[in-house]
Amino acid sequence: MTGGLLVTGGSGAIGGALCRIAARRGPVWIGYGAGAGRARTLAAEIAGAGGRAEPVALPLQDPAALEAALAALPEPPASLALCAWPAPLVAPFGRQGEDLAAQAAALAGCHALIAAAWRLWWRRAGGGHVLAVLSAASEPPVARHMAAYVAQKAALRALLAAAAAELGPAGLRVSVVAPGFVETPMLGAFDPRLLERARADAGGRFLSPERVAQALAAALDAPPPAGTVQDIHLAEEVESDEKQTA
Repeated sequence: MTGGLLVTGGSGAIGGALCRIAARRGPVWIGYGAGAGRARTLAAEIAGAGGRAEPVALPLQDPAALEAALAALPEPPASLALCAWPAPLVAPFGRQGEDLAAQAAALAGCHALIAAAWRLWWRRAGGGHVLAVLSAASEPPVARHMAAYVAQKAALRALLAAAAAELGPAGLRVSVVAPGFVETPMLGAFDPRLLERARADAGGRFLSPERVAQALAAALDAPPPAGTVQDIHLAEEVESDEKQTA
């Protein structure tokens, strides 16, 4: 990995695991929304292990405040990892309208962050690398009772593909991973009976956050050509009739 890394959801399960790995290679900025305390604790843990990490508030729903926060960073990150996303509302299709606003706001925040990074740093630097955690639920077989989440995760993939096509000639690189179930607190949104069946289908375990983070870190070390979207495949992905993500 060359240059620093900014991680949204940096104090979460996958984001935190990625911060721990990436901090062995270079500076890391732990992006957070409401988790300031967790971000500070993680930064202290990484510093104690000899790494460099700093927490940074990312007001993703306020583009002007977000750009100001990014402009205040002491040096420009070369890469950005999108690991933050609201938990899905698991409910029948007729109720999914209740979740559309939160899911759409997450997508808008990702767009604002990438656009600001491009304006502030990457356009002049000759490019940057965006990584994102997507969802196996965005592809067949589509998970039931998660229409808003599925729609916006699929939209994030499309947004990143469009960014690569438009900004790739100037150096933008994109890598995405779409895991199935991952052992994170987001599993609390699901019916325990469904999780029990899915764990049995997965041989009694789901992916760990560390495994997903390792895959993202490998992409940092081996970025794709500019203008392309690299799909990171995980051999341990859950395969079942109700493939979903956490």
